[in-house]
Amino acid sequence: MIDPTVQLLLEKAIDTPTKLQLLLIFHENPKLDVTPARMSERSCRDIWSVTQALQELAEDGVLHVRTGSSRGDVRYTYVPRPEYVEPIRRLVRNYNDPLERDVLHRSIRDLAAYAPFRRQSTWEPQALLV
Repeated sequence: MIDPTVQLLLEKAIDTPTKLQLLLIFHENPKLDVTPARMSERSCRDIWSVTQALQELAEDGVLHVRTGSSRGDVRYTYVPRPEYVEPIRRLVRNYNDPLERDVLHRSIRDLAAYAPFRRQSTWEPQALLV
């Protein structure tokens, strides 16, 4: 059984396997200051899913985003909201247990099926109230 605070974290912010992998990388390297391209290389994932996951993690309060040099590079750093610090610590601790890791992966796979619907895209037409 997943700790309720960890489950809430998964539902609010870490709802895909890509986000979990990125969170683990940032947690292990808390001083990491990285571009999406560099994180894509580091995580061995495609640039598009990494860019989307980084942006969503920043929107959800796990990462901080800033524009880097004069070239306009977007950079991400690990600055979780205070209410996420303990659940993230518990998630990482549970992830180190093989049985708990399996439960976490199952839960995230279930959440990933609904992740695209959790956020309303800005380009989607809005329902008109008549």
